[in-house]
Amino acid sequence: MNPNLEMQVSKIQAGLWTVTYGRKAEALDIQEAAFVANDLDIVSPALLGFLRTKESQGIFNLYSRTSSDVLYDDRTDVVVVVPDGSISRIVGGANLVDAHRRDREYVIPKNQRDLVYAMVDEMLKNGIAFIAPDGQTRVKTSEFEINDLTSRLFSNKRLGIEAQEYGNWVQSKGINTNIIFMDEKDYSRGQNGPYLNRLRVYGSDGDFDVFGDSRNLGSHYGAFGVRFKKTAEGGSPKK
Repeated sequence: MNPNLEMQVSKIQAGLWTVTYGRKAEALDIQEAAFVANDLDIVSPALLGFLRTKESQGIFNLYSRTSSDVLYDDRTDVVVVVPDGSISRIVGGANLVDAHRRDREYVIPKNQRDLVYAMVDEMLKNGIAFIAPDGQTRVKTSEFEINDLTSRLFSNKRLGIEAQEYGNWVQSKGINTNIIFMDEKDYSRGQNGPYLNRLRVYGSDGDFDVFGDSRNLGSHYGAFGVRFKKTAEGGSPKK
């Protein structure tokens, strides 16, 4: 059966950007296929934070999966955030979703690990990927820019997106602390190899927290697909 790739696509103005967007509540692989069919990219944490601060109707306050992969690296016993979904493209989003539907972590197959390890090491070396603390990390919303984790998640310096703008906006909602959830080290050590999750950002019902743990990539949660076009000078931001 062919997946339903239809979705409603709309436009808004956000600062200097004209944003084409859609939201789909489907499994991750179907969501991303629908976004591709509509010339959209799954939103990054930085772009989602930016849209929340700029758009006044609360359209983007809903929960969304994002483009960021979360790798639990068994070699170094650390959590690595890979911003652009590079690992998902190697292993296949459908395989990731299928494992989560069976309530299992997606352990990367042995025949793909060398490729994934090499990619992650190169991205860490170049400052594209970054290491996140395991377990729960609490960050004051007034310190989003100076905290390394929230700064990396919610900033995009090339596009002029600053994490503190989002932190200030979250604080304006009466939330003084943001929580980033990753698997505890004891749990990740108990898996049979490196495994993959996808970073999600909650909305108003979840206090705008960030999750890189647990398994919920099935059909019950939505994601935003977006396309940006600069109104004044042209050019499109990427993840």
